[in-house]
Amino acid sequence: MASDSSEKNMTQNALSSMFNWMPTCALIIDSNGIIQDVNQKAIQFFRATTKEDFIFDKQNLSNMIVDSHRAHELIKLIAKSTDMINKEILIRRFDKTIATVEFYACHFPDNTSHIFIQFAERKSHSHVYMYELSDAFRHEVQRLKPYLNKPGKSILEEIIITDLVEGIVSNKTSKQNQVAVMTEERITQLTKLFPEFSNQELVFCSYLSLNMSIDEIASITGKTANSLRVSFHRILKKTNFATGKEFTRNLQAIK
Repeated sequence: MASDSSEKNMTQNALSSMFNWMPTCALIIDSNGIIQDVNQKAIQFFRATTKEDFIFDKQNLSNMIVDSHRAHELIKLIAKSTDMINKEILIRRFDKTIATVEFYACHFPDNTSHIFIQFAERKSHSHVYMYELSDAFRHEVQRLKPYLNKPGKSILEEIIITDLVEGIVSNKTSKQNQVAVMTEERITQLTKLFPEFSNQELVFCSYLSLNMSIDEIASITGKTANSLRVSFHRILKKTNFATGKEFTRNLQAIK
């Protein structure tokens, strides 16, 4: 019996060592998305200091995925599925930078309450892929048309006509109002909560509802962080919230 126990411990130690020094980023979560373990590559990728940044603070994977609503749905899907899940998502690192990653997730055969995730950063996309993405974006934003007023529909037409891919390839920042993050459900919820907000204010709030910082929103919209802070305080005055933190927490609660 002692020999069996010793052999089991050696096997566990070997597996732990292999996991820690895998050449790709890997982590282990439970069925609720709480991170249980990370390897060295993941610590480097997330730009954390030590493994304790994840474990002791009980970090949830959903907090690191940019779209919190999709994050919760994704974790539910992984927890229920018996197959390997492969997705491409946007991840937020500890220094607030965002990266595109492709990841694979599956349950451990001998412990279904724990899920193994392996992922790699996507460095770049081909122009073909970008044009396909741009076309898909145009089709998706057309679905917003019935929910917009006349000025909003004009802005929508400008967005659809603009060649986003050429702007990206030429490293030109598009300053058009960007509504890609606004699903129909999100628009409906924001409009019901804040019917007095303008379309631009609703777009701004949609980014805030995704737990994005002012600097991140500035980099996406092409506006300066200072101008967005002024807009934020102007919007806050239209609400009954005592502080900006209370307002953003309310926005981030939107699912």
